[in-house]
Amino acid sequence: MSDKQQPAQPQYVAPPYFQQPHDDEIDLRELFAALWQGKLTIIACTVIFALAAVAYALTAQEWWSSKAEVTIPNVTNVASFQQQVNQYQPIFKSISENEDKEAVQNKQLTDLADRERIFQRFISLFNATQTKLAFFDKNEELQRIKASFDAEDATMEENDLAGRRFYQNWLERFDIEREKQTEAVVLSAQSITPNSSYTLLTDYLEFVNQKLNTQLNQDLAAVVRIETQALQQQKKSLNAQAKTALKQETERTQHSLTIAKAANVNAPLQTLGEQDLFPIQMGASAIEAKLNVLKNLKDPSVLEPQLSPLMAKLDTLSTIERSDVQVQPYSILENPASPLSRDKPKRSLIAVLGTLLGGMLGVGIVLVRFAFKRD
Repeated sequence: MSDKQQPAQPQYVAPPYFQQPHDDEIDLRELFAALWQGKLTIIACTVIFALAAVAYALTAQEWWSSKAEVTIPNVTNVASFQQQVNQYQPIFKSISENEDKEAVQNKQLTDLADRERIFQRFISLFNATQTKLAFFDKNEELQRIKASFDAEDATMEENDLAGRRFYQNWLERFDIEREKQTEAVVLSAQSITPNSSYTLLTDYLEFVNQKLNTQLNQDLAAVVRIETQALQQQKKSLNAQAKTALKQETERTQHSLTIAKAANVNAPLQTLGEQDLFPIQMGASAIEAKLNVLKNLKDPSVLEPQLSPLMAKLDTLSTIERSDVQVQPYSILENPASPLSRDKPKRSLIAVLGTLLGGMLGVGIVLVRFAFKRD
């Protein structure tokens, strides 16, 4: 042998497909065999869950929704109320502060009769919790439903938790959905039967309409009362100003008469010149006649011109006969109707999901058993 060192030979490495499988790897044939052996468990779980899902779907409380689509009222819907409001506009107009001094319509009256504002008030009232609670206490259909749920004594009292849950559940069943890119809204009421949902929706719409009409007429009466009181206060102030002016003018004329007599100026002077504090240019006779007129003056508007148009407004106001008028606060795009399909429960979906859940649970049980046997 040579004393020279021999080069190291490279070690042979087997390709991956020649390597032996690790102990923790799962053979698919073994896995499918385990699933086939546990087929009875899978079938049993699937059948049990499917039957339970079907039983629940058949016995669960049904819920049906009746709907109506509405939008901003048209002119005809609010014409009577607008006519009632507009007859007060000439009386309660204010004067603008611009150079033209134009008359400006009363903003409170304008807002009160605005169709969009009336519609928004209707939507707000429909959504209001207090409106719904007031309706629940008066509606016969809701009272019948309360009896069917054994909740006749349900209240919103702080200590009545069951009653508050019942009411909260039903508060959410009156809903509004806004249509995208339009001014229309969909009003809905949900109940336990198709006829019940239709009855609740129509009854609630009528209830909200009546409540809104009451509010509109009360608001109109309040605005008229406030503006009338303002006119009467203005009249009182102008009357006081006119009386003060009359008193001052009477005293000034009396002094002028005294001075004219002392100066022996009985006839008007030809050259009047500049007016003094107590003018005597008219002469004693004319001044005395003026004094008599002032003492017998009954109409203060002679000295206060603003009183005449103010008195005319109050006289016109007294001739207006106001009566409550009805407004339809929305225009109907789709009338309420009994629903043709229920919202809940979705029986087919519940049955399918229950079956799938049962099958998955059965497979899970089999796989867990298989894993423990391998260990």
